[in-house]
Amino acid sequence: MRQYAWAAALGLVLLWGGTLAGRADDTSPSADGGAATAPAANSQEARDAESKAAWEAAAKAATKGPAEIPFMAQATLKLPAGYAYIPAGPSNRLLRSWGNQDGGANFVGTIFPVAGGENWFITAHFVDAGFVKDEEAKNWDTDALLTSARDGIDAGNVDREARGFKKLKVDGWIEKPVYDAAQHRLVYAISLSDIGAAAGEETGVNYHTYALGREGYFALDLVTGSNTIGQFKDRAKTVLAALEYGPGKRYEEYVASTDRTAEYGIAALVAGVAAKKLGLLALGGVAIAKFGGALVAFAKPLLAGVVALFAGVARFFTRRK
Repeated sequence: MRQYAWAAALGLVLLWGGTLAGRADDTSPSADGGAATAPAANSQEARDAESKAAWEAAAKAATKGPAEIPFMAQATLKLPAGYAYIPAGPSNRLLRSWGNQDGGANFVGTIFPVAGGENWFITAHFVDAGFVKDEEAKNWDTDALLTSARDGIDAGNVDREARGFKKLKVDGWIEKPVYDAAQHRLVYAISLSDIGAAAGEETGVNYHTYALGREGYFALDLVTGSNTIGQFKDRAKTVLAALEYGPGKRYEEYVASTDRTAEYGIAALVAGVAAKKLGLLALGGVAIAKFGGALVAFAKPLLAGVVALFAGVARFFTRRK
C-alpha cells in the first residue's frame, strides 16, 4: 500500500483573502467556538490525527442544500441540492490540517459535494477592496500574469516547508482568464505540482471564479486534481451562478462620486499585484510576493479508515495501492 499526499493548492485567494482583509491568528476556531491547536510535531501521525478531528468538527457544522446561505451581508448563496456548506470556523481548522494558511477575516467557508465519487471542494471569500474596475480584461497579457504567479510561489512555500509539507510550483494555465462583462464574473485555472514530483503524476488544480460587486468581490475557488478538473469545473460555475448580490450591493449599482474604488483593477485578481500595491507584505511571517501569497493546498488521501463527511469525500481519506 502506498500513501499519496495531495498537498495541494487551494488557491491564490485563500492566502490573498487573508492578505487583503487581515488574517486570523494561527489558532483557528473549531466548530464549537473553541481553539484548534496545531499538532505538537510535524509528524505524519500528528497531521493525520488533526485531519480526522477537523473533518469530524466540519461534519457537525455542515448545511446540505438546497438552502440559502447568507454571505457577509453582501449576497446569498442559493446552495443547490448535492452541495454542502461548512462555515468559516471549522473550515479554517480543516484547511490548516491540510497545510494551508487559514482563510483570514474575510473567509466565508467551504463547499463540498454530497454525491459519491466526487473529489473536489470550493473555498469562499469576500474581499472588501471597493469597486474593482474591469477595463483591463479587454486586453489580457496572460504571459505576464503567469510570470507573476511563478515569481510569487516561493512565499507560500516557506510556510509549507516549515510545517512539513512539500513545496509547490506553477506549471501553467489550465484555463486562461475569461471575463463575462455582462455578469461581472471572472474565471481562470492554474496547474500546480509538488516540486520534484514524478513526470505524469497527478497535480493539484485551482479553478478560480470571482463575482464582482459594488463594494468588493467574492472569490469562489474550486480545488481538485488535474485528472478530474475537466469533470468537475462545472461545479464551480454552478456555485458561482448560485451567488446573488443583495439590493444595493450589485456591481452595476456603483456610484463613482460617492463609492470607494479599489486601488487595483481586475488584472490584479489574477496576477496578485493587489497585495503589493496596498503594501501588505506579511502573512503569518511569510513575505507576500506578486502572487498574493502563492498557492495554498488541498489534501488528497491522508488516512485509512477515517469516517468521511459525505460519501463523495471519502476518497480524500483512502490509501491507494
